[in-house]
Amino acid sequence: MTSVEALFAVQDEDVLSGQLHHRFEQLPERARLVDARATQTATAAENGELDLERLDMLQRQHRIEGEVSAIETRLAELDGKLYGGAITTAREASTLQEEIEHLRRRQDALEGDVLEFMEALEPLDERLAELAGLELRQEASIAEALRDLSTAEAAVTDELDQSAARREAAVDQLNFEVLDRYEKNRAAFGSSTAVRFVGTDCKGCPLSMPAVEADRVRALPSGTLV
Repeated sequence: MTSVEALFAVQDEDVLSGQLHHRFEQLPERARLVDARATQTATAAENGELDLERLDMLQRQHRIEGEVSAIETRLAELDGKLYGGAITTAREASTLQEEIEHLRRRQDALEGDVLEFMEALEPLDERLAELAGLELRQEASIAEALRDLSTAEAAVTDELDQSAARREAAVDQLNFEVLDRYEKNRAAFGSSTAVRFVGTDCKGCPLSMPAVEADRVRALPSGTLV
């Protein structure tokens, strides 16, 4: 391999390496993993909101059930007084009956509220069960996406390793001055750092070459590094 061929080989591998790094970052498998995780996040958010809503409803239901239990206890006490022989006047009996009727109406209303909460919880529980199954499927999808991404990354990494080995072999054919000059100019000129002069024209030059300079280069021996 001549020095000129080695220089272009180094540049070709640098261009390829840049393309491979871009491909590595833009792998479709990476995008699919991002989408899968975003979907999982949305599901988890919905699950969290419904959990809080369900907890609030259960707490309210339990408070009402506690009040119903207290009313039942009070009704038992009043029934005991009313029919236990402790009441001696009709007025006392009437007062107790009024309180009993009031408590029973309150009990009926509260039990209706409890029933409404139970009915409202049913669709919540159904949706939470659906989300639980969905989360399991999403976990499996993410695991699959991770495996696919790992495989794709490994393939690109292998290509990068091969490219790096070829570049190293080409670098060994260059003297330090040529390589140093190339490296210093690569950031500014990229894939046009080293260009070929073919016939009467520069192939790949970022700017047009003045006629006088073109004549000078054309007069140099083939394979000369300028």
